[in-house]
Amino acid sequence: MFKRGLDKKNTFGEEILRIAIDLDGVLADASKIWIRLLRQRFEITIKKEDVDEWDIYRKLGISRKEFEDVFNDAWKEWELVEETEENLFQKINLIKNLGKTDLVTARNQKTMNDVMKWLEEKKIKFDNIIVVGEFESKAKLDYDIFIDDSPIQITEMANSGKLSLLYMQPWNTYIKERNNLIKIKNFEEVEKVIKNYMKNE
Repeated sequence: MFKRGLDKKNTFGEEILRIAIDLDGVLADASKIWIRLLRQRFEITIKKEDVDEWDIYRKLGISRKEFEDVFNDAWKEWELVEETEENLFQKINLIKNLGKTDLVTARNQKTMNDVMKWLEEKKIKFDNIIVVGEFESKAKLDYDIFIDDSPIQITEMANSGKLSLLYMQPWNTYIKERNNLIKIKNFEEVEKVIKNYMKNE
């Protein structure tokens, strides 16, 4: 795992709220690219709304590695990767006003140069950028709040007692809400949930 220090207190010794935001499916939407690559390489035709499970490669009849290669190669076309919603850099800045806000992404390290270019172009800035292994659980990391689209990661986060905000995507609609697992559709909702959390702390 690659990381830069996780500060827990400000200069006054006060506890700082620690917020972890995922990249793919939360900020970045590369689906148009990997859907095209699936069609070109495997003659698989699929729409984003048809991706109704996390390990979709099984339903598509390809191996996990083949799907991972497609996903990683999609980031080589980082200029075409879309934002999940408009004005993300402004919305992330509002979240940063509420606490220490890091990008926490589970991915192949070789895609990070392209990720950094994308973030720079979109003017999206974080306090730290944390990269964990592709299959590594984020739940063990020292954060109070997680925003993620992975049904696997979000379940582990909620089970660990953290406030877990599930960014809605076709592959996670089956997840059930509970006290500390909340479905959100955009970062306006994220901001509201975090502010309510801060009031109740």
